[in-house]
Amino acid sequence: PEIAAEEINPDQAYLANRIRPQGVMEKCHFCLHRTREGRQPACLEACPTGARVFGNLLDPSSEIRWVLENKRVFVLKEDLGTQPRFFYFFDE
Repeated sequence: PEIAAEEINPDQAYLANRIRPQGVMEKCHFCLHRTREGRQPACLEACPTGARVFGNLLDPSSEIRWVLENKRVFVLKEDLGTQPRFFYFFDE
C-alpha cells in the first residue's frame, strides 16, 4: 500500500530498508539520527526524573563511565555472552 507523503516518518531508522509511517514502533537504536547531531536520545530528554544516562563508554570523563565505575550495576542475561550495552544501576 502507498503511504501519503505527510504520513511518512522523516526520521527513519539507521539503515532502514523501507519507508515506515509515523507512529510505527521500531527497535531502539538510541536515536542515532539525534546523536549524530550531538543531541541526546529522546528518552533522555523526556525522562522527568533524570534516571537515564547515555554516553560514550570509551570516554573516561563521560557520565556513563562514572556511573559504571561508582554505582551498583546490573545487566540482564550477561552470562549469555551477548555483550549487552544497556545497564541498570542503583544508588546503593
